[in-house]
Amino acid sequence: MFREFLIIALLTALGAAYSLVSGLAPLPWAEPELEAGEIRLIDARVLDVIWVDARSESEFADGHAPDALFYDQADPAGSMADILEQWLQEPRLIVVYCTDEGCGTSKKIAEELRVNLPDAEIYSLKGGWSAWLE
Repeated sequence: MFREFLIIALLTALGAAYSLVSGLAPLPWAEPELEAGEIRLIDARVLDVIWVDARSESEFADGHAPDALFYDQADPAGSMADILEQWLQEPRLIVVYCTDEGCGTSKKIAEELRVNLPDAEIYSLKGGWSAWLE
């Protein structure tokens, strides 16, 4: 019985070590790739989401995600109403993006949306529009 326990413990330790060394499992002390409330572009693209563009109006005019809603920071109530109307027609994930990963606007707007739409799943896009262009 003790021998079987040792064999199982050894195999478990070898498997865990292999996973850590080969990169199959993240290192326990490593920073997480995603912060709370973030989503990767590759994951968002396969889902039917409502895209919310939090960049400037000129950047939105230059290019945006398909069917994206423009979030006008000068008129947050109007933008919120547009998003709410879209979500009420067909409840789906909402993904907010801004220029790049350093831009905190998408996270701020996502937080506001979570307050106003507590039943919706709302994320900010990791990497922002820069991730989309890569």
